[in-house]
Amino acid sequence: MTGDELLYSLARGDGAGLLHHLLVDQAIKAALVLVALLVLALGMRLIWKKAGRAGPPRRDDR
Repeated sequence: MTGDELLYSLARGDGAGLLHHLLVDQAIKAALVLVALLVLALGMRLIWKKAGRAGPPRRDDR
């Protein structure tokens, strides 16, 4: 749907299609933000471990 089609559907009173489009758009944006935050958190955790700030290294053979 283009921007003009959305305006025409709103003018016709066909709000259900517009509402569906807006809800799907918001869901996609929210999913993208959550995935980006997850990737950021994993990257920060990896960098934190590589920098040696995760505590002393543990030996498994104790």
